[in-house]
Amino acid sequence: MRGALRMIAAAVALLALATGCSNKPPVISRVYARVIYQHDTGTDATSEGLSVFLVASDPNGIENLSSFYVISDTAELFWKVDSTSWVSSTAEGETWIGSNNLFMPGGAAVPAGDYRVILQNAGGDTVEETFTVASRETSAAAAAYPTASVSEGAIHLGGAYQSADVWTYGKDGRFVATFTASRKGPALDAQKMAAGVPALAPGFTFRVFANNAKGGYGALSGPYTVGPVSPPPATLPPR
Repeated sequence: MRGALRMIAAAVALLALATGCSNKPPVISRVYARVIYQHDTGTDATSEGLSVFLVASDPNGIENLSSFYVISDTAELFWKVDSTSWVSSTAEGETWIGSNNLFMPGGAAVPAGDYRVILQNAGGDTVEETFTVASRETSAAAAAYPTASVSEGAIHLGGAYQSADVWTYGKDGRFVATFTASRKGPALDAQKMAAGVPALAPGFTFRVFANNAKGGYGALSGPYTVGPVSPPPATLPPR
């Protein structure tokens, strides 16, 4: 695998030479990485993967970003994520790009330790940052997961966490939006969700995510399904 790492580094360098370095490298403002344990509610199987997201920009626009690499020199591992496969979203004026689906061969555990992330633009310019994956004492099979139930058009949070994020996906399987759910607060009303995000109206699936900071992992369960959402009843104007 070390030879493969050298090949990746050489390929990045060669692309920069071939395209001509523009001296306008992309920018990584922040890196957010964590191990995510996943529970498939359909098969009851558990797995784990690495989630890496970047607050990224480029002098020539976000569309000029082409790919990023995640590399562990110690464990001799690398992943490549290109712009056609990463998830992008904007929150509080920041653009995030990344992936929740970086898996180890054979479903092995993600090694703890230091990692590098190299972001590259279409001109071959790169920028590099680092992050650390924490050690974990709990396996995916033994982890605590949030759960959810759907009844009468409402999503109710259950499981081991008091609050969690609901990640929603449209009919095409693409991520749409995130909502916050609480065990003590009111249930999430699917009709109100669809009123704010029309892409959910034809029906959607969702997964429930909670961060276990003490355990050093995030816990994700699903998928759950919500059928087509009726529009709210029209309100007659006052006479």
